[in-house]
Amino acid sequence: MNDLQAIGTHNSYKIAIPPAELTIIATRSEAAALSLDYSHLPLKDQLDLGMRQLEIDVLYDPDGGRYSRPVLPQLSGVAYDATGMDRPGYKVLHMPDADVRSQCATFVWCLQQVKDWSEAHPNHVPILIMMNAKDGKSTVDGGTDAFDYDAKAFDALDGEIRSVFGPDKLITPDMVRGNHKTLRDGVLAGGWPTLETARGKVFFALDEGPAKVAIYMRGHSSLEGLPVFVNSVSESADHAAYFTMNDPVKQLDRIQAAVRSGFIVRTRADAETIEARTNDLSRFEAALKSGAHYISTDYPTPRLEFSPYKVALPDGAAARANPAR
Repeated sequence: MNDLQAIGTHNSYKIAIPPAELTIIATRSEAAALSLDYSHLPLKDQLDLGMRQLEIDVLYDPDGGRYSRPVLPQLSGVAYDATGMDRPGYKVLHMPDADVRSQCATFVWCLQQVKDWSEAHPNHVPILIMMNAKDGKSTVDGGTDAFDYDAKAFDALDGEIRSVFGPDKLITPDMVRGNHKTLRDGVLAGGWPTLETARGKVFFALDEGPAKVAIYMRGHSSLEGLPVFVNSVSESADHAAYFTMNDPVKQLDRIQAAVRSGFIVRTRADAETIEARTNDLSRFEAALKSGAHYISTDYPTPRLEFSPYKVALPDGAAARANPAR
């Protein structure tokens, strides 16, 4: 499965910010408004288009209701659908109070959509589901701050994943580590499942920095018993298996070296709507050349008011042989 290359989406759940709310954001930062002006189709439709990597931002909400009354919809007067937001469990949105509309408001709801599609297409190549665990202060006056993360919060995240995907559908760190001492040793020994074994399955990666990764690991240096891979701290770490390297131009050599060693890498073809507005394919071309396994975009289809820019594999397939392997 690490001999493939596929396309995916960035903030895959995101629905467009209504114009009235985008205008409010622009009065505070025009650059922010421009960078947030993108959206995606429902997850099922993205998978139908051939996307094989999804990115889901999650926010811990153990009691429910924490994010159900966001500020910007109140200021704009645009109706906000809070269905599911009052129930306990992880929520899915980009920025509390500011960029809040999602194709699936809860993490479990998002995962169930992926599972339903997967079961209807059991021969698909493995789907990477990336997660950002959102925390920090609200960017909006009077807004709601996100919870910080601890072991209990990540226990709950793992529980939600396992509530949807059983062991027969999950590729886990233990599967890759096998009988080796560390996960890294398993990767370097060729421990990723074969493509035929991996078909019809998903795997998860926590896309966070070292501090949050350490909290997620909960003392399991090779992610023993855990369902999620993490953005590896370094190529020499015991848990090294997956890397987020978002700049395929500046990080080209490092990405290629990681891919050739056996690690799985995700990179980005575009960011903040810049490439789409200028029809600039240079970053995407570097991503293809890098051999990164999953290339993320906001434009699996073009936004023609900007340009014809879109991201797809050269033959339009869902996956191809990795050019760096």
